[in-house]
Amino acid sequence: MVCCGCTYLAVKVCNEIYKATNEPVNEEKDYDDDDKEGEVYVLMCALDYKLTSNPLSCSIDGKNMEALLNICGIPRENITAMYDEMCTKENVLAALSEVGGKCGPNDFFVFYYSGHGTNLKDVSGDEEDGQDEAFCFVTPDGQINFDSCMSDDDFAEAVTGVVDEEAKVLILTDCCHSGTIADFNKGEWVGRRAVSITGCLDGQTSGDIGKGGIFTHSMMLAIAELQSEGEEDYSVGKLYNHTLDKDNTVFSSQQDITMQCSPGHLPNQMAWPLVPQAPYTAPLGKRSIG
Repeated sequence: MVCCGCTYLAVKVCNEIYKATNEPVNEEKDYDDDDKEGEVYVLMCALDYKLTSNPLSCSIDGKNMEALLNICGIPRENITAMYDEMCTKENVLAALSEVGGKCGPNDFFVFYYSGHGTNLKDVSGDEEDGQDEAFCFVTPDGQINFDSCMSDDDFAEAVTGVVDEEAKVLILTDCCHSGTIADFNKGEWVGRRAVSITGCLDGQTSGDIGKGGIFTHSMMLAIAELQSEGEEDYSVGKLYNHTLDKDNTVFSSQQDITMQCSPGHLPNQMAWPLVPQAPYTAPLGKRSIG
């Protein structure tokens, strides 16, 4: 069981990329007040794959995220929500360019994904295990094929190519095979402030409980708990620690929720941007959380 009161245990250095896997990180704030300011721009994708033989309940995650963003006071015009057949690779790349391009210095770009994830053969030679990680977007008729998937290489290139170098990037992915989906070993990430939190490791699957994903529900329970504790300003690291606690005490899941940071960056050096501005109850808030 992970306790949110645990001391700093898990951040490891590997080629200057900070990683944490299902263990608490340093959560003490190490950022200036100015760093929690700025506009928040969100691109979210949620796919149910109802036209395939492997459907999910990710649209529930999407609607729950939209409700959270609304109560966090993020302007509707700053949120782009894409569902199901809207989420072709081409459409998502265009949305990444449009939403990411709005971010100025010190703004937040938040990318949220709930859907299938997969592994593809690494063609660039930058993966130790010989596999790229990828988002499973769909064809216009709702199917998944090789061409509809977006590899971590393509995703990293798309984000770093449009988001201001001085903006903060937060990547939240509730999908299988997603531990290194941000591809922070790419040189384009050097000098940027970016954090990725994923539902599992590259070799694992993320659980769908039929009412959304385990990672997403754990994160929302953590946000609600932090509000109940009077927290109004906390680091991404603190949110991560509370999310791990909920994953363990509520779901006892086998997946390892994973955090990675861009080279030279730490999870306590970024403010968590999605803080409710009014009383918030998580979708599973009535369930005992131990």
